[in-house]
Amino acid sequence: MPTSFPRRGAGCWSVVLLALSAGSLAAPPADPAAQAPRQAWLNDPAAAAPVAVPGQVLVRFEPDADDATRAAAHAAAGAIEVFATYRLVPGLVAVRVPEGKTAEAIAAYAKSPGVRYAEPDYVHVALGGGSQSTPYGITMVNAPQVWPFTRGSGRRVAVLDTGVDFFHPDLPQPVASASFISGQTAQDGNDHGTHCSGTVLARDNDFGVVGVAPLADLLIGKVLADSGSGATTGIISGVNWAVSNNADVISMSLGGGGFSQAFADACLAAFNAGVVVVAASGNNNSSTPSYPASYPGVISVAAVDSGANRASFSNFGPTVDISAPGVGVLSTIPTTGSPTVNAAWNNTNRTTIQLVGSPNTSVIGQVIYCGTGGVASDFPPTVAGKIAHIRRGGTVPGGTGNITFNTKATNARNAGAIGVIISDDGRGLGSWTLNISGTFAIPVVGVSQADGDDLLANDGTTGSINFVVVQTAGYASFSGTSMATPHVAGVAALLLSAFPRGAVSPALLEEAMESTATDLGAAGRDDLFGWGLVNANAAYQYLLVNVADCPADIALNSGAPGKDGVVTGADFDLFIQAFFSEQRDSQNRLIADVAIAGSGDAGTDGLLTGEDFDRYVQMFFAGCP
Repeated sequence: MPTSFPRRGAGCWSVVLLALSAGSLAAPPADPAAQAPRQAWLNDPAAAAPVAVPGQVLVRFEPDADDATRAAAHAAAGAIEVFATYRLVPGLVAVRVPEGKTAEAIAAYAKSPGVRYAEPDYVHVALGGGSQSTPYGITMVNAPQVWPFTRGSGRRVAVLDTGVDFFHPDLPQPVASASFISGQTAQDGNDHGTHCSGTVLARDNDFGVVGVAPLADLLIGKVLADSGSGATTGIISGVNWAVSNNADVISMSLGGGGFSQAFADACLAAFNAGVVVVAASGNNNSSTPSYPASYPGVISVAAVDSGANRASFSNFGPTVDISAPGVGVLSTIPTTGSPTVNAAWNNTNRTTIQLVGSPNTSVIGQVIYCGTGGVASDFPPTVAGKIAHIRRGGTVPGGTGNITFNTKATNARNAGAIGVIISDDGRGLGSWTLNISGTFAIPVVGVSQADGDDLLANDGTTGSINFVVVQTAGYASFSGTSMATPHVAGVAALLLSAFPRGAVSPALLEEAMESTATDLGAAGRDDLFGWGLVNANAAYQYLLVNVADCPADIALNSGAPGKDGVVTGADFDLFIQAFFSEQRDSQNRLIADVAIAGSGDAGTDGLLTGEDFDRYVQMFFAGCP
């Protein structure tokens, strides 16, 4: 049995702290987020020394430090600006200081009153790699055995990585996304984040692959640049954002850098907020702790191959918790095709061009003719909520200039149209543009004059503007502890979804996975495999026995309260019947006896009174547990 959290030994921390105090930080790169080659994820052991972002420092102030105390500390350190504040960890901020003065700034903060600690902004990198093989991991962790009971529905997994391919047909649209990389959107320009996301929750459909928890919801936080690396400050921002967006699980297939108290605080705060945090143990074939995997409250994942043999690159040591498939894992990667567009009506796709500046957004609705669209009066009130059909050409009222595409589209948008189809006037389709920087609010496309004539003859018909991704690849097999980590994150989501929200704490979930893992290597826990290979079905069975009963949940026909995990109107009806009939369960307990406050066990006082009725009603409307 695993020991209770926190498990990290003081000896491990003292080694790390000594290394930091010895001043062994490697010289920081000029731009740590810009130089790593795409897909260069397997760490070079010779390059394992921590590096830091120049001119950036993490500082945590004491709770009683007032504004004047903070300002004095910033001034003493020569701070340029505070560029991030983390609500998840009270008093924690990220600060810019002059490049080349990071060490001096940290020393100044350390001497200032009201400062708990100051430290470098370490760089982390994606922990994965590329190889070719057939998929096997989903079956190996026994996820399909749990699918008849649950598939992850209603649970959110935050993948903090290089982003995701928003157009991948085998992945759901994220319920929320954010980029913490300056100048880059959350669209994945690397492969790594999309690959990890697919292992967690690729949909169960007729093509591609399926993830561990195929009905879970996806949160995407881009904390690593397309180059594959990112700063601690951005990753903490991602953790903070994930918790704020109600993540149930945080999956981080990244590591490197040195020990960061700020990052450790953020992970522990997420754990204490009820979020399961999972991270890759590292790919250096080393016992040196990798972060964030080695922080308290984080499940550290090692990698094995399809034969349950230890992956040669996988880190080991006392902080490794569990193992999962990480060699030759098949999953999703960004599609190499670009979105294509067509306009359609009367069951016919038309030759269509997308105007430069138009968003890749699909819409459907009645198509309403709006003339040349040069003035507001060209747009009838009925176009609101529909697609505007506008002819190319026309002149500006009172002038000789042509009406621009931008003017036509803007007038349509102002009239409430959800999309615009501009039909040609005989000059031919070409490189039409809205002449804007950025993206227009609604999709704008062009069709031929002949199609425009047909559309005019069918004014008011239902039409559509459709964007389709032509998939030319979309799948690949990679290796790394990065690939092992989303297996465990997916299992966590799968298990959480089987029980009422809040019924399974992060500590209980980790206990379930570790206590039931398929033992590998030496008996019990060992430094190579942790507790062994994660086993979704065995962990599910463990939780069925160990999750506390909810007294409001009595719908199980066996008469054993609290075992189906769902509170519905059927429970209320059965309670009323049980209360007035004084029905008893198989252990001769009164099913409607729920008066023992906080015991979580119906029928322990042996009396059936109005107090039981009142308390049941309260619990029913409050939910479980």
